[in-house]
Amino acid sequence: MNIDHLQTFSFNMENDKGQLSVKGEISGESDIPFLDDLKFKGVIALLNSIDKKNFGTSGNNHLFDHYISEIEETINEMKKHNEFQGKMK
Repeated sequence: MNIDHLQTFSFNMENDKGQLSVKGEISGESDIPFLDDLKFKGVIALLNSIDKKNFGTSGNNHLFDHYISEIEETINEMKKHNEFQGKMK
């Protein structure tokens, strides 16, 4: 990765009360407008860091299922549209 060509995308998500629930930053090389390829790489990296067993050992299997369903729903909606800025929960 060439450090001279690094680009950064910062993001945040608020809950229904307008409170910050997630904040992050992804840096890397991008070949797509609006850094959309970099965003995908960040999502994949984060997904690869999740262990289902941690949900089970904490008694929260239902949360794992909830998040998987939300991810699948979002991907299915993205596939339907050329432009997509999905709802943020």
